[in-house]
Amino acid sequence: MFAPPRLSVVIPARNALRWLPGALASLGASQRLEILVIDDGSEDGTASYLRAISATDARVRPLSTSGTGPAAARNAGLAAAQAPLIAFLDADDRWRQGKAAAQMELHRLHPELGFSFTDYRRFAEDGTELASGFGRTSQFAAWQAIRREAFVMYGDAQAAIYAEPVVATSTVMARTALLRAVGGFNQQLHRAEDWDLWLHLAACAPVGCLPKALTDRLVRALSPEGPEALARRVARRRVAEAYAPSVARVDEEALLACRTSHLALEADAAALAGCRMQAAWLRLSAFAQQPSRDLARSAAQDLFGMRGPTQREG
Repeated sequence: MFAPPRLSVVIPARNALRWLPGALASLGASQRLEILVIDDGSEDGTASYLRAISATDARVRPLSTSGTGPAAARNAGLAAAQAPLIAFLDADDRWRQGKAAAQMELHRLHPELGFSFTDYRRFAEDGTELASGFGRTSQFAAWQAIRREAFVMYGDAQAAIYAEPVVATSTVMARTALLRAVGGFNQQLHRAEDWDLWLHLAACAPVGCLPKALTDRLVRALSPEGPEALARRVARRRVAEAYAPSVARVDEEALLACRTSHLALEADAAALAGCRMQAAWLRLSAFAQQPSRDLARSAAQDLFGMRGPTQREG
């Protein structure tokens, strides 16, 4: 008898054949998964690869979109999903062993959760390990430092997600029905649509967190003045402005923390691209808004080139 999947994994892929086999391998051999890989107009043989692998792995269901971006690709996966829970994985990221089982157990214990997320490890394209996801979020990291097990965030979840970049898409597991009810990812944004969705979901239901690094995330260097970096800044600003009123009702300090963390994000990207002076200037700008030892130390490291391989960057 056919057993319905317990989890749908949605993987958007555009010209990602270099990484896609590793992403799929990281999912393990569980037969209770369905794996929805959305080829978003690739020109690198992704479609042929998916046809071949789906012939040998019945869990893999290839879908396609016409190069309309990750929001539309993920929404196509959402529309096709058959499981009550959905998890997201970018084609150039990897899950670590036990991730899916740990999050599914959290959702079983707390069926009221809208979504859950985990900490994650970060790597540059040359393989250098960078600071962990939570390691870049001083306030959230300090708040959850004493927690080793999974926990649930209630009324404070939206403010925490707004204040600092604690949620990475490849760490998220969510209720399929709730994702559909809110309309999935906003395809009009093109950038920061994932942050927008997590903020929306956090206003609808409690959020679960596993403070363990259960995902590996690739961080690519971008020119700070390039069109992609500019588009991200504009989108972040747009999302921040949209949610500011609701966040302010819960925690006004989160508004300042958000502005500071966005400057720090831009500084991290500049540092990864080798633009150390610009990175230092951005960190000092963030320091002027919200002084901290971490920002001062990172600015000095940018200026004097003392950054180690696992220091904050990217």
